[in-house]
Amino acid sequence: MASVPRAQPAPGGRPARWRHPLLAAALAAVAVAAAGVGGAGAWRHHTETRRAQLAELRTLAGSAGDAQALAALRAAAARGETAAQTALGEALWDRAEAQPLAEGRQWLQKAALGGDVRAHLLLGKAALLGVPAGSGMDPARARAHLGAAADAGDPGAAYYLGLLHRGGYGQPANPKAAAHWFTLAAQGGVPHAMFMLANAYREGDGVPLDPARALAWYEQAAEREHPESSQALAMAYRNGELGLARDERRFRSHLAEAAHALRHPALAP
Repeated sequence: MASVPRAQPAPGGRPARWRHPLLAAALAAVAVAAAGVGGAGAWRHHTETRRAQLAELRTLAGSAGDAQALAALRAAAARGETAAQTALGEALWDRAEAQPLAEGRQWLQKAALGGDVRAHLLLGKAALLGVPAGSGMDPARARAHLGAAADAGDPGAAYYLGLLHRGGYGQPANPKAAAHWFTLAAQGGVPHAMFMLANAYREGDGVPLDPARALAWYEQAAEREHPESSQALAMAYRNGELGLARDERRFRSHLAEAAHALRHPALAP
């Protein structure tokens, strides 16, 4: 069994405080960035590695309540790093308390003004769904933020924008626009959008009626643990729909897959 790492004595005989290794690495990355290594251009350009470090800090600062991680995010956000501002806002929202929720929104709004795509996604999703609690639904604000993120190529934002067009939310429903955004989101790998697009082709809602395409999108979503898509496939085999012959064995197989997916379904973007 591997031994648990222990703090080593500091030069003076006093034990140093032990830190979670992932937190230590993330804090070190913040320090390097703060030192200006690579110049201002490097500071503004966030690689996937940096995003992963900020995600780790966000998790520790949010649901885990780690004070050091929160302080590191605050420091990076205060220096103007938009991705850190988004991570800080998201961490504060994860705490689900009144004061952190308000502060979290402020940081997300600041990051969105700086052009951070994820900040736009989070603010748009909150305005559409009314979450976190107390946010209130605001379809106009949702359209603005989701539109900005979707135009920047975010597939999750495209999915929620599709929901907005499909439901109307104070405007006439636009099935054709909904199908357009669902297509972009589905092509970006969002299983929920694949399911909605499959429904559209199945019903001819905003797109030409096309059972074969509906079947293909249901299958792709089911492969990504989307329970409703597995259930739709099960019923198609049971009733001989979507151009399929009735097949009791495949009906039961997809029904079992739906039950399995319900235990750990694909997460919404």
